[in-house]
Amino acid sequence: MESEQRRQFLAIGALAILAVAWGAIPLFVRNDVPSIQLVGVRVTFGAVALVGAAAAVGRLAVPQVRRWRLILSGVLLALHWITFFESIKLTTVAVALAMLYLGPIGAAILAGPLLGESVDRRLWAALGSAMFGTLLVVQPWESGGVDATGLAMAALSAALLTAVMLVGKPVASDLGGLTMATGELIVASVLLAPATYQALSQHGEHIVNFLILGAVFTGLAGFVFWEVMRHIPVAAVSVVMYLEPASAVIWAAVLLGETPNATAWLGVALVIAGGMVAATATGKDQEAIGAQAAL
Repeated sequence: MESEQRRQFLAIGALAILAVAWGAIPLFVRNDVPSIQLVGVRVTFGAVALVGAAAAVGRLAVPQVRRWRLILSGVLLALHWITFFESIKLTTVAVALAMLYLGPIGAAILAGPLLGESVDRRLWAALGSAMFGTLLVVQPWESGGVDATGLAMAALSAALLTAVMLVGKPVASDLGGLTMATGELIVASVLLAPATYQALSQHGEHIVNFLILGAVFTGLAGFVFWEVMRHIPVAAVSVVMYLEPASAVIWAAVLLGETPNATAWLGVALVIAGGMVAATATGKDQEAIGAQAAL
Protein backbone atom coordinates (compact mmCIF):
# COMPACT_ATOMS: atom_id res chain seq x y z
CA MET A 1 0.00 0.00 0.00
CA GLU A 2 2.75 2.42 0.96
CA SER A 3 4.69 1.72 -2.25
CA GLU A 4 1.50 2.30 -4.27
CA GLN A 5 0.94 5.64 -2.55
CA ARG A 6 4.52 6.62 -3.28
CA ARG A 7 4.14 5.61 -6.95
CA GLN A 8 0.97 7.70 -7.30
CA PHE A 9 2.55 10.70 -5.59
CA LEU A 10 5.60 10.51 -7.87
CA ALA A 11 3.32 10.16 -10.90
CA ILE A 12 1.43 13.32 -10.00
CA GLY A 13 4.72 15.12 -9.37
CA ALA A 14 5.99 14.10 -12.81
CA LEU A 15 2.74 15.26 -14.42
CA ALA A 16 2.98 18.60 -12.60
CA ILE A 17 6.49 19.17 -13.95
CA LEU A 18 5.26 18.24 -17.42
CA ALA A 19 2.30 20.64 -17.22
CA VAL A 20 4.59 23.48 -16.14
CA ALA A 21 6.91 22.70 -19.05
CA TRP A 22 3.97 22.66 -21.47
CA GLY A 23 3.19 26.20 -20.36
CA ALA A 24 6.32 27.31 -22.22
CA ILE A 25 5.12 25.91 -25.57
CA PRO A 26 3.91 29.33 -26.84
CA LEU A 27 7.54 30.46 -26.73
CA PHE A 28 8.38 27.90 -29.43
CA VAL A 29 5.27 28.25 -31.62
CA ARG A 30 5.64 30.45 -34.70
CA ASN A 31 2.53 32.34 -35.80
CA ASP A 32 3.82 32.51 -39.39
CA VAL A 33 3.68 28.71 -39.72
CA PRO A 34 0.25 27.23 -40.60
CA SER A 35 -1.40 25.21 -37.83
CA ILE A 36 -1.35 21.90 -39.69
CA GLN A 37 2.37 22.31 -40.43
CA LEU A 38 3.13 23.05 -36.77
CA VAL A 39 1.35 19.89 -35.73
CA GLY A 40 3.08 17.93 -38.51
CA VAL A 41 6.60 18.79 -37.35
CA ARG A 42 5.57 18.36 -33.74
CA VAL A 43 4.34 14.78 -34.12
CA THR A 44 7.06 13.81 -36.61
CA PHE A 45 10.03 14.88 -34.52
CA GLY A 46 8.28 13.48 -31.45
CA ALA A 47 7.82 10.13 -33.18
CA VAL A 48 11.45 10.05 -34.35
CA ALA A 49 12.68 10.75 -30.81
CA LEU A 50 10.53 8.01 -29.28
CA VAL A 51 11.31 5.44 -31.98
CA GLY A 52 14.98 5.99 -31.22
CA ALA A 53 14.39 5.70 -27.47
CA ALA A 54 12.25 2.56 -27.83
CA ALA A 55 14.85 0.93 -30.08
CA ALA A 56 17.61 1.80 -27.64
CA VAL A 57 15.86 0.03 -24.75
CA GLY A 58 14.70 -2.90 -26.87
CA ARG A 59 11.00 -2.05 -26.73
CA LEU A 60 10.33 -1.14 -30.35
CA ALA A 61 7.69 -3.61 -31.53
CA VAL A 62 4.28 -3.66 -33.18
CA PRO A 63 1.70 -4.08 -30.39
CA GLN A 64 -0.37 -7.25 -30.48
CA VAL A 65 -3.41 -5.77 -28.73
CA ARG A 66 -5.31 -2.49 -28.81
CA ARG A 67 -4.06 -1.71 -32.35
CA TRP A 68 -7.18 -0.03 -33.64
CA ARG A 69 -7.58 2.01 -30.47
CA LEU A 70 -3.93 3.08 -30.79
CA ILE A 71 -4.54 4.18 -34.39
CA LEU A 72 -7.65 6.05 -33.32
CA SER A 73 -5.66 7.81 -30.59
CA GLY A 74 -3.16 9.04 -33.17
CA VAL A 75 -5.90 10.42 -35.41
CA LEU A 76 -7.64 12.13 -32.49
CA LEU A 77 -4.37 13.63 -31.25
CA ALA A 78 -3.56 15.15 -34.64
CA LEU A 79 -7.05 16.65 -34.97
CA HIS A 80 -6.94 17.97 -31.40
CA TRP A 81 -3.72 19.89 -31.93
CA ILE A 82 -4.72 21.18 -35.38
CA THR A 83 -8.00 22.59 -34.08
CA PHE A 84 -6.33 24.09 -31.01
CA PHE A 85 -3.59 25.92 -32.94
CA GLU A 86 -6.21 27.08 -35.45
CA SER A 87 -8.43 28.40 -32.66
CA ILE A 88 -5.50 30.45 -31.32
CA LYS A 89 -5.02 32.02 -34.75
CA LEU A 90 -8.75 32.79 -35.16
CA THR A 91 -9.47 34.04 -31.65
CA THR A 92 -7.36 34.95 -28.62
CA VAL A 93 -5.15 32.61 -26.60
CA ALA A 94 -7.28 33.38 -23.54
CA VAL A 95 -10.55 32.33 -25.17
CA ALA A 96 -8.94 29.26 -26.75
CA LEU A 97 -7.51 28.10 -23.41
CA ALA A 98 -10.75 28.78 -21.53
CA MET A 99 -12.62 26.54 -23.96
CA LEU A 100 -9.87 23.92 -24.28
CA TYR A 101 -9.76 23.22 -20.57
CA LEU A 102 -13.36 22.14 -20.55
CA GLY A 103 -11.88 18.98 -22.09
CA PRO A 104 -10.33 17.59 -18.89
CA ILE A 105 -13.60 18.18 -17.04
CA GLY A 106 -15.45 16.20 -19.69
CA ALA A 107 -12.89 13.40 -19.39
CA ALA A 108 -13.22 13.33 -15.60
CA ILE A 109 -17.02 13.12 -15.81
CA LEU A 110 -17.08 10.44 -18.50
CA ALA A 111 -14.31 8.34 -16.93
CA GLY A 112 -16.90 7.00 -14.49
CA PRO A 113 -19.37 5.44 -16.94
CA LEU A 114 -16.79 4.62 -19.64
CA LEU A 115 -13.74 3.49 -17.65
CA GLY A 116 -15.31 2.44 -14.38
CA GLU A 117 -13.55 5.08 -12.29
CA SER A 118 -15.27 6.53 -9.22
CA VAL A 119 -14.01 9.94 -8.13
CA ASP A 120 -13.37 11.06 -4.58
CA ARG A 121 -15.18 14.27 -3.67
CA ARG A 122 -11.90 16.01 -2.91
CA LEU A 123 -10.89 15.63 -6.54
CA TRP A 124 -14.11 17.25 -7.72
CA ALA A 125 -13.37 20.19 -5.41
CA ALA A 126 -9.81 20.32 -6.73
CA LEU A 127 -11.07 20.24 -10.32
CA GLY A 128 -13.44 23.13 -9.62
CA SER A 129 -10.65 25.14 -7.99
CA ALA A 130 -8.33 24.50 -10.93
CA MET A 131 -10.95 25.39 -13.53
CA PHE A 132 -11.96 28.60 -11.76
CA GLY A 133 -8.31 29.49 -11.29
CA THR A 134 -7.65 28.98 -14.99
CA LEU A 135 -10.47 31.37 -15.88
CA LEU A 136 -8.88 33.98 -13.60
CA VAL A 137 -5.52 33.39 -15.26
CA VAL A 138 -6.64 33.67 -18.89
CA GLN A 139 -9.46 36.20 -18.23
CA PRO A 140 -11.36 35.58 -21.47
CA TRP A 141 -13.78 38.42 -20.64
CA GLU A 142 -10.94 40.86 -21.40
CA SER A 143 -10.63 39.63 -24.97
CA GLY A 144 -13.28 41.83 -26.53
CA GLY A 145 -15.02 40.45 -29.62
CA VAL A 146 -14.90 36.69 -30.03
CA ASP A 147 -14.62 35.07 -33.46
CA ALA A 148 -17.38 32.47 -33.77
CA THR A 149 -15.27 30.15 -35.92
CA GLY A 150 -12.36 30.37 -33.50
CA LEU A 151 -14.68 29.60 -30.59
CA ALA A 152 -16.08 26.58 -32.44
CA MET A 153 -12.55 25.34 -33.17
CA ALA A 154 -11.63 25.68 -29.50
CA ALA A 155 -14.75 23.78 -28.45
CA LEU A 156 -13.98 21.02 -30.95
CA SER A 157 -10.41 20.85 -29.66
CA ALA A 158 -11.74 20.44 -26.11
CA ALA A 159 -14.02 17.59 -27.20
CA LEU A 160 -11.12 15.91 -29.00
CA LEU A 161 -8.95 16.26 -25.87
CA THR A 162 -11.66 14.48 -23.89
CA ALA A 163 -11.68 11.71 -26.47
CA VAL A 164 -7.87 11.42 -26.50
CA MET A 165 -7.76 10.94 -22.74
CA LEU A 166 -10.59 8.39 -22.60
CA VAL A 167 -9.55 6.39 -25.66
CA GLY A 168 -5.87 6.41 -24.75
CA LYS A 169 -5.92 5.42 -21.09
CA PRO A 170 -6.85 1.74 -21.61
CA VAL A 171 -4.17 1.52 -24.31
CA ALA A 172 -1.51 3.00 -22.04
CA SER A 173 -2.58 0.68 -19.22
CA ASP A 174 -2.16 -2.40 -21.44
CA LEU A 175 0.83 -1.40 -23.58
CA GLY A 176 2.77 1.02 -21.39
CA GLY A 177 3.42 4.73 -21.78
CA LEU A 178 6.33 4.39 -24.21
CA THR A 179 4.49 2.14 -26.67
CA MET A 180 1.35 4.25 -26.42
CA ALA A 181 3.12 7.56 -27.06
CA THR A 182 5.32 6.13 -29.83
CA GLY A 183 2.40 4.47 -31.61
CA GLU A 184 0.05 7.44 -31.60
CA LEU A 185 2.78 9.82 -32.77
CA ILE A 186 3.77 7.48 -35.61
CA VAL A 187 0.13 7.36 -36.75
CA ALA A 188 -0.22 11.15 -36.54
CA SER A 189 3.08 11.73 -38.35
CA VAL A 190 2.05 9.47 -41.24
CA LEU A 191 -1.24 11.35 -41.58
CA LEU A 192 0.52 14.72 -41.57
CA ALA A 193 3.59 13.82 -43.63
CA PRO A 194 2.72 16.27 -46.47
CA ALA A 195 2.27 19.12 -43.97
CA THR A 196 5.58 18.27 -42.31
CA TYR A 197 7.35 18.38 -45.66
CA GLN A 198 5.85 21.80 -46.38
CA ALA A 199 6.91 23.12 -42.97
CA LEU A 200 10.49 21.97 -43.37
CA SER A 201 10.78 23.21 -46.96
CA GLN A 202 9.07 26.58 -46.40
CA HIS A 203 10.13 27.37 -42.83
CA GLY A 204 13.46 25.62 -42.42
CA GLU A 205 14.86 28.60 -40.52
CA HIS A 206 12.74 27.50 -37.53
CA ILE A 207 14.23 24.00 -37.39
CA VAL A 208 15.56 24.44 -33.83
CA ASN A 209 12.11 25.45 -32.60
CA PHE A 210 10.59 22.50 -34.45
CA LEU A 211 13.05 20.07 -32.88
CA ILE A 212 12.41 21.33 -29.35
CA LEU A 213 8.65 21.39 -29.86
CA GLY A 214 8.66 17.86 -31.27
CA ALA A 215 11.35 15.90 -29.44
CA VAL A 216 10.92 17.48 -25.99
CA PHE A 217 7.41 18.91 -25.70
CA THR A 218 5.76 16.14 -27.71
CA GLY A 219 7.89 12.98 -27.72
CA LEU A 220 9.33 12.98 -24.20
CA ALA A 221 6.26 14.71 -22.82
CA GLY A 222 3.91 12.21 -24.45
CA PHE A 223 5.77 9.30 -22.87
CA VAL A 224 5.59 10.90 -19.40
CA PHE A 225 1.91 11.78 -19.81
CA TRP A 226 0.78 8.28 -20.79
CA GLU A 227 3.01 6.60 -18.23
CA VAL A 228 1.39 8.76 -15.54
CA MET A 229 -2.08 7.97 -16.89
CA ARG A 230 -1.43 4.30 -16.13
CA HIS A 231 -1.16 4.97 -12.40
CA ILE A 232 -3.67 7.67 -11.48
CA PRO A 233 -7.33 8.27 -12.38
CA VAL A 234 -8.41 10.60 -15.16
CA ALA A 235 -9.87 13.11 -12.67
CA ALA A 236 -6.51 13.53 -10.92
CA VAL A 237 -4.75 13.92 -14.27
CA SER A 238 -7.32 16.54 -15.25
CA VAL A 239 -6.68 18.61 -12.12
CA VAL A 240 -2.91 18.68 -12.56
CA MET A 241 -3.20 19.55 -16.27
CA TYR A 242 -4.56 22.95 -15.26
CA LEU A 243 -1.03 23.87 -14.18
CA GLU A 244 -0.23 24.35 -17.89
CA PRO A 245 -2.12 27.61 -18.49
CA ALA A 246 -1.25 28.82 -14.99
CA SER A 247 2.46 28.25 -15.58
CA ALA A 248 2.24 30.10 -18.90
CA VAL A 249 1.67 33.27 -16.88
CA ILE A 250 4.84 32.64 -14.90
CA TRP A 251 6.88 31.83 -18.03
CA ALA A 252 5.66 35.06 -19.64
CA ALA A 253 6.60 37.06 -16.54
CA VAL A 254 10.08 35.52 -16.28
CA LEU A 255 11.09 35.33 -19.95
CA LEU A 256 9.00 37.97 -21.70
CA GLY A 257 8.76 40.62 -19.00
CA GLU A 258 4.95 40.50 -19.00
CA THR A 259 3.44 41.48 -15.65
CA PRO A 260 0.26 39.55 -14.70
CA ASN A 261 -2.36 41.39 -12.68
CA ALA A 262 -3.49 40.41 -9.20
CA THR A 263 -6.44 38.43 -10.57
CA ALA A 264 -4.11 36.25 -12.62
CA TRP A 265 -1.88 35.55 -9.64
CA LEU A 266 -4.95 34.59 -7.60
CA GLY A 267 -5.86 32.18 -10.40
CA VAL A 268 -2.37 30.66 -10.31
CA ALA A 269 -2.73 30.12 -6.57
CA LEU A 270 -6.10 28.38 -7.00
CA VAL A 271 -4.69 26.07 -9.67
CA ILE A 272 -1.72 25.17 -7.47
CA ALA A 273 -4.07 24.55 -4.55
CA GLY A 274 -6.13 22.20 -6.72
CA GLY A 275 -2.99 20.35 -7.75
CA MET A 276 -1.93 19.95 -4.12
CA VAL A 277 -5.32 18.46 -3.23
CA ALA A 278 -4.98 16.00 -6.11
CA ALA A 279 -1.49 15.05 -4.94
CA THR A 280 -2.70 14.29 -1.41
CA ALA A 281 -5.68 12.17 -2.53
CA THR A 282 -3.78 8.96 -1.82
CA GLY A 283 -4.29 5.88 0.29
CA LYS A 284 -7.68 4.24 0.39
CA ASP A 285 -9.41 7.11 -1.39
CA GLN A 286 -6.97 7.04 -4.28
CA GLU A 287 -7.16 3.26 -4.44
CA ALA A 288 -10.92 3.50 -4.76
CA ILE A 289 -10.85 6.03 -7.57
CA GLY A 290 -8.15 4.08 -9.32
CA ALA A 291 -10.34 1.03 -9.98
CA GLN A 292 -11.19 0.83 -13.67
CA ALA A 293 -12.70 -1.54 -16.18
CA ALA A 294 -11.47 -1.99 -19.74
CA LEU A 295 -13.58 -0.06 -22.21
